[in-house]
Parts: sequence; C-alpha cells; structure tokens
Amino acid sequence: MKKALKVIALVLVAATVLCMFAGCVKSLKGTYKAESGASLTFDKDQKVTGELFGITIDGTYEINGDMIKFNYSGIAGIGATLEKPIEINGKTIIIDGTEFTKE
Repeated sequence: MKKALKVIALVLVAATVLCMFAGCVKSLKGTYKAESGASLTFDKDQKVTGELFGITIDGTYEINGDMIKFNYSGIAGIGATLEKPIEINGKTIIIDGTEFTKE
C-alpha cells in the first residue's frame, strides 16, 4: 500500500511539473500596430499575419524566452525564418526595437 501511494504521489508531482512547463509557453493574440503603419495579427495556433505597405505575409511564430521566431512563406513559396528579440509589456510589444501597440 505504501509503495502504491509513493507511485501515485510521484505521478502527481510529475503531472504538476509538466503542467507548469506547458503554461510557460508564451503566445500573443490580437492585432498590434506600429507608428510606421506595419501591423502584426497574432491568431490561435501560433499563426501570424504581417502587413506593411499593402503587402501581407502569413506565417507562424514561436516565442522562446526573450526571442520570437517567425516562419513564413513568401512569393512563389520561397520561405524565410527570422529570429528577433521581443519584449512584452501588457498591450505593448517591442520586436527588435520597433514598438507595436495592441488595438
């Protein structure tokens, strides 16, 4: 009986730790605009749409610590990956020195 309780306790501790790590994944939601007119719309499932000068680019994003990685496909399916520093401050995000404010 004691052995079974130890196993159950260990499983509960492991599940709690995994849930804590899963909660650490940062994500953004909504549209953020910069003074330059550029906008980034973050959607569910780590999808992002960027727009500048009427050009729209769709892709995905991942936040890892203080870095954000964008993966997107461009014209003719040619893709690119960009990794930039990010700061998240409430309704404001700063990506590589450019400030975006949530609408």
